[in-house]
Amino acid sequence: MADGSLQLKVFSGRGLEVEAEVKVVTAPSAVGELGFLPNHCDYVGLLDVGVVEYQPVDGGSAGRFVVTGGLCTFAGNTLKLLADSVDTLESIDRAKYATDRAELEVKKGSMSDLDPEFLLVSQKLARIQAIDILLSRAGKN
Repeated sequence: MADGSLQLKVFSGRGLEVEAEVKVVTAPSAVGELGFLPNHCDYVGLLDVGVVEYQPVDGGSAGRFVVTGGLCTFAGNTLKLLADSVDTLESIDRAKYATDRAELEVKKGSMSDLDPEFLLVSQKLARIQAIDILLSRAGKN
């Protein structure tokens, strides 16, 4: 690993999703956006739904993907994200994404916030909103 860098490893139920040597990483957490630079203090926390961004050491373009919760740990100059799910630009099924959005918006609009499914529908919509952000930052909207 080069000086001034940290190792990023992202896992989901599918296994290792992203592995990169990076300069900086931002990630959504339960308490707001987190930022990690090399030699960050040890950290353990919960991920929230949102976009993770990182800058590769080689100076290439920023990497981005969506996580929908999970665990974040930093130790020994390695940031590990153990995500509930990961969506990359390449993995997004645009037709299903648009259909899901429409169905979920209709469903949420017809529900009371006391409905047992309300939280699940809200979480699914939050994932879609994070994908919107991912696509807009990549200029693919």
